[in-house]
Amino acid sequence: MSHRILIINHRLNIAQLPADFTGKFEFITVADGRTGLVQLALEDQWCGMLVACELPDMGLLDFLNQAVTLTQAIPLLLVPDDHLPAALHLANSRSLFRVVPESTSGEILATILLDTARQFGLVLQEQELWERIDLMTVIDPLTGCLSRPHLEELLKKELRRSLRYTHPLAVILCDIDGLKGVNESLGHRVGDQILAGFARMAMESIRRDIDTITRWGEDEFLLVLPETPIRGGALVASRLRERFAGLNCAANGHLVSCTASFGVAGFTPEIAERNASPDDLLLIASRCLMQAKAAGGNQVLCCP
Repeated sequence: MSHRILIINHRLNIAQLPADFTGKFEFITVADGRTGLVQLALEDQWCGMLVACELPDMGLLDFLNQAVTLTQAIPLLLVPDDHLPAALHLANSRSLFRVVPESTSGEILATILLDTARQFGLVLQEQELWERIDLMTVIDPLTGCLSRPHLEELLKKELRRSLRYTHPLAVILCDIDGLKGVNESLGHRVGDQILAGFARMAMESIRRDIDTITRWGEDEFLLVLPETPIRGGALVASRLRERFAGLNCAANGHLVSCTASFGVAGFTPEIAERNASPDDLLLIASRCLMQAKAAGGNQVLCCP
């Protein structure tokens, strides 16, 4: 795979690079800063950009300030030899990767460009690592559901949207019945299988990219259903109850069946003063859930 380098300088002659080097890189040369910005905006696969310290149409700092919003390309500064001290000061203050004197030989320039490609690879690796870390904080590793802190912010956002546009919103708080007894008698591994099985079933039953499900507690899940009246939330909870009651988990050669209880609450635009905060919604759903479990479990209780 070739690395793409944007050269913003009409005087640099890439023919001075070693003959076996050009196949490793793709060079695009433009004569001024604004054309360079257009190129950066059109393509997102730039490995590096070699920028002349004096551009014919705009100041260097102006260019760099705009370029950093368009690309992750590693910046190199091409300078006349007699401007080198000032350029080094600028590079240090702006975290530019290298200062390249115009007298740099082809062999040294090739080494600099290879270093640039390696540095760009490290930047991408670091970005990927942070994305994985962010994903770990958002996703519960056992069930694949959202984590509780993420859902709390999402619920606030969805409720604000419902208030603004007078749309309904339903929440379902559900709890696996008897999971503590399963953990004590058969082990937590079986309990984990039951939790993961419920999560998979629930995610298959809700609207993708619209509804959300979170592991709310040890054996609790919270579903947020935008654009859904409380009666619709009750229907979803009833389907989940029926499907989960029909699932079986194999444990040590035995089939283990479990049930779940559900508490449903909602925001209704017609009475916007009720359940207008996340705490109100969750309190009502929690009370409904407690009553459903007190009645023997495997039930759906709904409270407007």
